[in-house]
Amino acid sequence: MRNEDISGVSEAMAQSLTMFRQEGVDRVVLYGVRYLSWKLRIHNRVSALPRPAATAIYWLSRTAVSGLLYVLGSVYSDKYTDADPYKRIWVDPATIEYTTGEIFSKRRGWSVDGNWDERGRPFMHRTYPKAIEQHFVDGLEWDETVLAEKYDGPALEERGAEIDRLYHRIRTEGYKSQRQLLEDAPDAAWSGLNDAMHPLANEIAVDIGRNGELLWNMCGQHRLAIAKVLEIDRIPVQVFRRHKDWQALRDRARRGGEIPESVRDHPDLADVLEDE
Repeated sequence: MRNEDISGVSEAMAQSLTMFRQEGVDRVVLYGVRYLSWKLRIHNRVSALPRPAATAIYWLSRTAVSGLLYVLGSVYSDKYTDADPYKRIWVDPATIEYTTGEIFSKRRGWSVDGNWDERGRPFMHRTYPKAIEQHFVDGLEWDETVLAEKYDGPALEERGAEIDRLYHRIRTEGYKSQRQLLEDAPDAAWSGLNDAMHPLANEIAVDIGRNGELLWNMCGQHRLAIAKVLEIDRIPVQVFRRHKDWQALRDRARRGGEIPESVRDHPDLADVLEDE
């Protein structure tokens, strides 16, 4: 084995040991599975299969993940949420102002402590959202926007045309969930996949901070930015990670305890307050 390979294995083992001490064996296993999935590009491989096969694998994966998180939640109740890890909630896109502190952290169903929810930056400062605002609100051509810093020539024209088509569809047809899009325009739903294995896993993903803040995590930044500039008042999102403080409030609400009146209409509490 080459020296660099030995060094890489040693570093990975050291990181795993640190993670085990700080977060426990359950998180080490989940991180490992996620890393292998990313390394092997499982999502891309599945989405490239015939659609019936990809759909079957998606539902098997969803069932397995939900079951695993249910078991882990019964053992480590403070580390995993009681909520359906795939549930959708409908939110005002204007309330998603910041990104999560650890972008692209696919921690579906996790409850996580720390200050990650305070380290994000304004969502509209990201390249694509800013370019979308400059183009559709300020009236700049694509080559005058910040997108020109990322692409040039034919590539810029192609990316701009794709965003124009998406904007036009949302403006004329309204904002559709991925389930609705899959029913009405399946080709559009499947062609819009990046790192998701199935359109139903391609909804805008958010994390929830300690005070209930909705923080953009991954998927659908173009859709979210367009929804914002069009001032659409309601879009569906999936929740991945929740701050431990927010999850504690969810738990208290589920048990019938007192919660601040200011958060009683929070969309993530609808499922635990619906029976009141």
